Amino acid sequence: MANREQIERCAGLLSSRSTDDEKLAGLLLMPRVVDAKDRESLEYIFDSMDTKFIERLMRTGIKQIETQNNTEATAATELPILDIALSVINVFSSHSTIATKPKMQDRIPTLFKVATLVEQPDALAEAMQILCRLLATDTAVQTVLEKPDTLLRIIDSARSQVEPLETTRFLDLALNRCSCYIHENGSDPSRVKGWAELLTSTANAFASSVGMLKFELIPVLANALEPIDRADMDVVGIADASKDIASSIGSSCIWVLRQKSETTQYADQALVLYSHLVRLWPEHVFSGNRAVTASQSQNSQQNKDSELILRLACIEAQAAIDAMMICPPDSGVVDAENSAEAVRLARGWKLPFCAEIIAGWLEWIASWLDEQPESADIDEGAIYGIMSEIHKAAQVVVGFLVDWKDRGYSEQEIIDASPELVVSTVHMLGQWLATDPKLHQAALPVLAMCTSWIKLDTVHGAAVKEFMRPCVSYALETCGIDEAQFIADLESRELRHDRKPAHEFASPWVGTVDFDDFSYAVYGLQSDEEVLRARQAM
Repeated sequence: MANREQIERCAGLLSSRSTDDEKLAGLLLMPRVVDAKDRESLEYIFDSMDTKFIERLMRTGIKQIETQNNTEATAATELPILDIALSVINVFSSHSTIATKPKMQDRIPTLFKVATLVEQPDALAEAMQILCRLLATDTAVQTVLEKPDTLLRIIDSARSQVEPLETTRFLDLALNRCSCYIHENGSDPSRVKGWAELLTSTANAFASSVGMLKFELIPVLANALEPIDRADMDVVGIADASKDIASSIGSSCIWVLRQKSETTQYADQALVLYSHLVRLWPEHVFSGNRAVTASQSQNSQQNKDSELILRLACIEAQAAIDAMMICPPDSGVVDAENSAEAVRLARGWKLPFCAEIIAGWLEWIASWLDEQPESADIDEGAIYGIMSEIHKAAQVVVGFLVDWKDRGYSEQEIIDASPELVVSTVHMLGQWLATDPKLHQAALPVLAMCTSWIKLDTVHGAAVKEFMRPCVSYALETCGIDEAQFIADLESRELRHDRKPAHEFASPWVGTVDFDDFSYAVYGLQSDEEVLRARQAM
């Protein structure tokens, strides 16, 4: 613990009553009398000090940098005053109780300007570290969203940097924090607008860059979009921005995916980023498919790009499943993080993203086809070509889920092991099974698994129900059964689900016990077994 007398002396030197020379002496004295881990003493000094003096030191450093830039100096000069200010702020910001104080938060705009202008690697790293710590607080994120120009300058500065790794690391954290805040507190239109400006600028940088910055921005944008969902985008004034964001990111992802060996390490990241675009804005991503005639479709570059992504997603999904299927069953858990099952599932990490792309297209194309007039000259060849690839992937997905169950795991153990993988594959199957009854027979075992997930998993059961409900409606439609009457039959326990005779495309599900149990779960009704258990418990 530091000597109390020395702490008092240091705090007195840094107070507003002292001269600038005394305050500077106090800053130089502080690391000698107070340990950087002594939060209590540091907080006492911070509360006593005149932080406007620190502000003036940073502004003096900024003027020195600007003067140096104007004189076109060949080498960056030392900035001792700025270094002292950053060193002191860095120590204070390492403690969350100090970082959240208004006197510290008020330094954010100037710190952003320092990070934009400074070229010395050590000073830049220190400024970025301070900002990362401050952005852990909601107050700092609000400041950035309300005044996005602070972060926009950092994004612009990255374009001219030869090695932008330090800057992109900071952008990764800053944009992710902004997106998390929007997802949790996104009702303020001005802050959502600020978020859109930041994403638009980053997307434009991604699209226009030709060096390493382009590739380093791929995970930055993916992490920025990951916390966001479609509901967050339903805000007045963001529609135009979302279209620009999707266009800039989508075209650049395609460019990366078309590159050869030197960029293959970034292709997986580009596929992940593209899946987020599909999840959020399928209407923009697949808008090229709106060309309805064969000749228009062949000339649409965006349509070709969409087809490329969809075929690639199908291939990568099957490859991910193959990688998991060849692994032996779990022979015993050594530890929770490194079990054989965890290792097996890690090999298929791309599957959820591929499934999201496929499901997004199936959902979009179904809606788009419903909007077309009967006279429209639909390019059926292109659609059926993609459907054929998806059919292969869907068959493999069904086989994978059934194999997973056959390995001896319960439905709850399966979804606990990888909820993202389960929900994404169910989303894909839900869309596919609602378009073609040919897969229904092979997918019959999946119904029982989905029934259990809906009933037992309070976290992800609702998503499974939402994704699979269209399958029930479609299966009934193929058999000529009115859905409202079917629900009434379930409620009254008078099950009359006979398929119409000679119906070529009738779903084999209808009339089976598994389908009835699945339907009870989807419609939120008690099954016969549940009713019986309830009566026995009375």
